[in-house]
Amino acid sequence: MTVSTKEQGLRAYRITLRGRVDEEFVAAYCPDGTLLTCDGEATRLCNICADQSAIVGLMRHLHNLGCTILALES
Repeated sequence: MTVSTKEQGLRAYRITLRGRVDEEFVAAYCPDGTLLTCDGEATRLCNICADQSAIVGLMRHLHNLGCTILALES
């Protein structure tokens, strides 16, 4: 598999979580480059560059940590 073929499977995702998480959480559990924004009682994790299997793994990991996932967008 060439690099260009591998990069074609990457997409930018945004996950919205109920509640607030901090920068330390993002650094520990999210891919490099993930941006954190808080809006009221929700947290958005933006610019998550991943392929489909990686985003499924991250969603499972967040769920196992007790995070309530409100939305996943690409």
